[in-house]
Amino acid sequence: MKKSLIALAVAGVVSAPAFAATSNVDIYGKLHVSVSMFDDHDDTAYNDVQISSNASRIGFKGAEDLGGGLSAIWQIESGVNLDEQNGGNANRNSFVGLKGGFGTVLIGNHDTPLKLVGRAVDLFGDTMADSRNVMSGGSDTRAKNVVAYMSPNFTGLSFAAAYSTDLSVSAPSANAGDAADASVYNLNATYTNGPLFLGLGYGDGDGHEALGLGKHMRAAAGFTFGNFKVVGQYDKLDDDAVGAGQEGDFDAWMLGAAYTMGNVVLKANYMDGTYDGDAVDAGYDVQQWTVGADYNLSKRTSVYALYAKGENVTMGAGAGSSDQISGFALTGDEDISVISLGVVHTF
Repeated sequence: MKKSLIALAVAGVVSAPAFAATSNVDIYGKLHVSVSMFDDHDDTAYNDVQISSNASRIGFKGAEDLGGGLSAIWQIESGVNLDEQNGGNANRNSFVGLKGGFGTVLIGNHDTPLKLVGRAVDLFGDTMADSRNVMSGGSDTRAKNVVAYMSPNFTGLSFAAAYSTDLSVSAPSANAGDAADASVYNLNATYTNGPLFLGLGYGDGDGHEALGLGKHMRAAAGFTFGNFKVVGQYDKLDDDAVGAGQEGDFDAWMLGAAYTMGNVVLKANYMDGTYDGDAVDAGYDVQQWTVGADYNLSKRTSVYALYAKGENVTMGAGAGSSDQISGFALTGDEDISVISLGVVHTF
């Protein structure tokens, strides 16, 4: 009811014809703020205590029934930083497209199919301990300039494909065209059947090569039995150039588990990755382990506490937090730890 009233209020502010052809306009979002205490970091530059906004966002979306089972769909989603009074307009998944029995086609900005596979199994997603602190890079991104297709659900099996002409445009406000030899393509296949989730993702293209990278492969799985849930993920991101891009081929894995007791969810995971080095760079290891607990105050509001410790990681980097803190030297086998307390409200 609140969303309908808000939509009517917005419609009253602007001219009626702008909304006349749209059957519905939904307003949604997620507000996520944490207070975190860090240790083993460069405390000459950063406070030990950080108040952070973690992937907070507000969005508008709608659909128009075109008849014959076909609908026009659109979405505009923007990030908001609740702690530092800034954000970005339409800098999250924002697109226009068509949806029908054939599936969904959209054009705009959207998470790559490979990224979506990893998001399905991250027990600490959008927190300081997000799995992308370790398992990121390559095609794990929100692609710009993308055309994407999502298939219907075939008894639990789904497919997605996306093509970006230039997913890493460095100056989004500029009017320059998309760069030559910067295209990237992504594919995924997922299977969801009751308690079981399986996912495969793949990304490659000239845009990878421009960054000194090769193909990116990802596999993920999750299984729920009773009050227990176990998840796992494996990533392989090839290095495609000596002395450029990353420091050798990257292999990483993650294992995690969660146990639900009423409104409380206890959870933990461990991640380990290795850059195997090349003729120029020696390579190095990255690690992170996390324990935490969520308490669901309602279906839309929760609070949590977590403790994470990592090596050669930047806490908060995976979630795009407004505050991202690393050890003193990212590639110097430096440890960093954090205790983070947060509140999340969705609407």
